[in-house]
Amino acid sequence: MNYRICFAAYLRMLGRRESTIKSYGRALVEYAAYCGRQKKSSGLLKQFNPHKLQSYKDSLLYDRGLRPSTVNRRLSALSAFARFLLSKGLLKGNPLELVPRAGREEINKEHMQKVWDGVQHLRAEVHQDVINVRDRAVVELLYAGLSVRELCSLKYDVSWNPDSDSITVGERRVALHARACLALEHYMILRPILRGDYLFVGSGPGWSMKTGCIYAVIRRLARMLGENIRVQDLRRARYAGEVYGFEPVRIPAAVAA
Repeated sequence: MNYRICFAAYLRMLGRRESTIKSYGRALVEYAAYCGRQKKSSGLLKQFNPHKLQSYKDSLLYDRGLRPSTVNRRLSALSAFARFLLSKGLLKGNPLELVPRAGREEINKEHMQKVWDGVQHLRAEVHQDVINVRDRAVVELLYAGLSVRELCSLKYDVSWNPDSDSITVGERRVALHARACLALEHYMILRPILRGDYLFVGSGPGWSMKTGCIYAVIRRLARMLGENIRVQDLRRARYAGEVYGFEPVRIPAAVAA
């Protein structure tokens, strides 16, 4: 795959300006050149990970002396490229979510371990509330990597069944872990009695759920547990667990069922 050409086509499909497409393309070429200078035999896709991207950010800041605003524009371009790779099913998560922008607090393994523990606590507790099937499905689909906007855009698909281990969001196919499948299976029992064409029902257009409602759900659950967990933490925790090798936390089947 010619990443630059396909990435440009993806950006045009999103309606980005030509000047943006060119600058994003240059950022991608520069990152590929940086990876090549490291004399690694692996391809660009294998080197598109948080560790390499953090090293690249440090090189821009300290070796080349670029301004933080310039560095952040490069990182934003690479984050857009990550979203392109996600749309093609070539990445499990966006590595730029684990690389803070220049001028912000650095993310280390100890910090992510704390976030991971908080997220697993939230997941375990939401599975104990067997009545609130909607919030459980929201939590697990965010944990699977869906964005809030994607979650609100999901249409009600009566053809989905518990044997499906993925869900389609626009043109992207998102793999679902076992607990997401279980939570969605339970929610789908309730969904037929609700109005509208969207999977999650709210007061938005066409009875869709507004994005603010998703944030409110996570804030409420986190507050109840005394955890400082945000939507962003929930979305990146699973990928961070794979990157840093955190041990999965068992959620008792008897509780979750």
